[in-house]
Amino acid sequence: MARIRLRTWRRLVLVIFAALFAAIVYRWISLERLQRMAPPEISTTPTPEPTPTRPPVITGKLDTGKLFNGITLHSTVETVPGVDATTERNQPDSYILDLRLQARVPSPNKTIEELAKVSPQVPTLLPGLASMISSDPVSPLYAQLYDAKIRMLRENLVRLDLLLSRHNFFDCQTVLQLQHPQSHRKALVLQADMDVDADGSDGDRMPVGTGAPANFKPFTSYRWPKKTSGPNPYLAETEDTLKRAEDEYALATTTPVRKRDLRNKIAELRAEVGTLKKYSFLIGATDPFIVVPGAFTHTS
Repeated sequence: MARIRLRTWRRLVLVIFAALFAAIVYRWISLERLQRMAPPEISTTPTPEPTPTRPPVITGKLDTGKLFNGITLHSTVETVPGVDATTERNQPDSYILDLRLQARVPSPNKTIEELAKVSPQVPTLLPGLASMISSDPVSPLYAQLYDAKIRMLRENLVRLDLLLSRHNFFDCQTVLQLQHPQSHRKALVLQADMDVDADGSDGDRMPVGTGAPANFKPFTSYRWPKKTSGPNPYLAETEDTLKRAEDEYALATTTPVRKRDLRNKIAELRAEVGTLKKYSFLIGATDPFIVVPGAFTHTS
C-alpha cells in the first residue's frame, strides 16, 4: 500500500512538473510573437510654436478687364485670420465685396482754343463766338449735368450692367452761357458728342416701320395730333404685347409678385397704345433733331 502511494505521488509530481514546463514554454512563445507583431515605437519631438506673421494677402495677378460699358476693372482678394467657421458664417462683415468706383469729373472747355481742339471748324463757322465768351462763361447747367451723372452712378453701383458707359459719362465737353456784346442777346452753347437717335414714328408720313433696334421707342417727347387715319406702324406690335401681358395676368398660376410687375407693365402699355393712336412723332431716321436734358430747356 505504501509503495502504491509513493508511486502515485511520483506520477503526480511528474505530471505537475510537465504542466508547469509546458506553461512556461507557451508563455515564452507568446511573448516572442507579440514582440514581432508590435509596431515600432515612434519617438516624438515637440513641434516648435509658430511665430506670428502678417495675415496673407492673396492678390495673384492683377486682373484688368473691361466691362461692356468701358469701365476698367481691377480686382484683388484679401484674407485675414478669423474665428471658427460657424461664428464667421453668421457675421455679415466676415465675407465682403467692396465696390468703389473712381471717376474723374472732366473740366469744361472755356476758351475758343479749347473748343477748337474738339471742333476745329468752330472759329470759322462762328467767327463772333470769341467776343461773346466772358471770363467765366461756364453755365451752372454743366455742373448740374455731371451731378446728375454722379447721382446715377451712386444709385446703380450695385448693378454694374446699369452703370453709365465711359462714353456716356464723358460725352459733354462744356455748356457755356454767352451774351452778345452789342445786342445783349443770350445764347447757350453745348459742345458734346452726338449719338444716333433712331426713336420716333409717324403713321401719316411713314406708314411702314424701319425696324426696331435695341432700346427703340416709337414715340418722342415732341409730338402733334395725327392728321390721317393711317395707323402707327408700331401700334399692332404694342397691342400684341399688351394682350400677352393681360393674358398672363389673368392666369391662376401667376404669382403675386409677377402680377404686380404685370400690373405696372399693362398700365404703361395701355398708355402707349393710346398715345400711338392719337399722336404723330418725329422720326429719328428722317427728321434732324437733337436730345438735350430737360433742365436745359427750363433755364432763363
